[in-house]
Amino acid sequence: MIRTTTLPNGARIVTEVVDSVYSAAIDLWIEVGSAYENPENSGVSHCIEHMLFKGTKNRTSERLMEEIEDVGGMLSASTSRELTKLYGHVLGESLPVAVDIILDMAKSPLMAAEDLELERKVILDEIEMYEDDPGDVAQELVYSRMWEGSPQAMPITGDARAVKKISVEMLQEHFQKYFRPERMIVSVAGSFDEDATIAALSQGLGSLEGSASKAYERPTVPEVKAFKELIDWDTEMAQLIMAMPGLSTLHRLQPALLVLDLCLTTSASSRLFKEVREKRGLAYNIGSLQHSYRDSGLYGVAAAVSPAKAEAVLELVLAELALLKKEGLSEREILRAKSQLRTDLLMDKESMSARSTGNAADLLLYDRIIDLAERQAEIEGVTNDQIVEVANLVFVEDPSLVLVGPESQLKRLLGVGNNGGGAMKKKNHKGRVKKPALN
Repeated sequence: MIRTTTLPNGARIVTEVVDSVYSAAIDLWIEVGSAYENPENSGVSHCIEHMLFKGTKNRTSERLMEEIEDVGGMLSASTSRELTKLYGHVLGESLPVAVDIILDMAKSPLMAAEDLELERKVILDEIEMYEDDPGDVAQELVYSRMWEGSPQAMPITGDARAVKKISVEMLQEHFQKYFRPERMIVSVAGSFDEDATIAALSQGLGSLEGSASKAYERPTVPEVKAFKELIDWDTEMAQLIMAMPGLSTLHRLQPALLVLDLCLTTSASSRLFKEVREKRGLAYNIGSLQHSYRDSGLYGVAAAVSPAKAEAVLELVLAELALLKKEGLSEREILRAKSQLRTDLLMDKESMSARSTGNAADLLLYDRIIDLAERQAEIEGVTNDQIVEVANLVFVEDPSLVLVGPESQLKRLLGVGNNGGGAMKKKNHKGRVKKPALN
């Protein structure tokens, strides 16, 4: 049984006891990320995530890690466009330790000036690492150009120029504005004392002061812009991403998009994997970008290809998208994808981390927990008519295009489609390309 608890200050707790395991997973989500930033404080959410591990008013950074590892556990964190997450995994008997540490980090981070200077260097190195990877550069270009002018277009790690100017005062201002109880969800799944855990979380979160305003800030819906762009980069493998507007997480056709994505690019039996890689050997790697948020989404087909073969890959992708818009998928393909998605759902139930994450996501997005039967029914209910509908909704006539590789061999591809040639930027790096960062 899954229990949800809402505190007077708005903080929410969701717990799921699973007696058949030894471990427990915990998530603390705060509804804030790079989509809540502006060009002046770009990267501040990600910087705060780093600073949470630099010590609290009660623990040094060393004590934070030592205490969780003393009980054999782990703690980590992540920042996305809409969320900052603290999460951990311990034996159920040690969950009180993880609860105490995570609450301490989320409530009382030290944010010392000397720690900021050290962590700033780490973050700038992280930004440079991404900028040296053609696959990461291509994916970031999709966001920055397709959603240009919107906060969602900015990189999660932040703009290097803005990161260099982040101050302790900026960190504290952002923290106080968004690390508030009404924006927090704590989820726990596994073997643990449920009543004691809820009591500890209620006491820890209950001491936080909620916002006096009833207004609840969320990111604006980005305006989609079509574009084409080539980054001139001396590489042996080019990066190609064909990008289109996607669906929001809450869209009624999201299950159909998941089925379509599996059949188009994601699985080893998918159409493009078989046609582009297995039958023709045209690409080292081909996959998809399937990013969905509360009010927006982005979909793309990405490939790492030899520059000489990029045009052939692009033509095959366009032809397959056109066919899907007209005919959809075969019955066998749909049944296979449904079987894969059902397997994923059931296997997630064997992971306490997946259970904890799933329950937090349900509470955040739907204000309720979606049970397994309902999830399975959503998948089983997908029809080929829905596949055709979602294909025509997502696969726009003239998709955006990002190319990263030698200008001399790729420039001709900017003329494909109707939105004309794109901007071209020079980048004089050499070296092999890693595979695209795909989701």
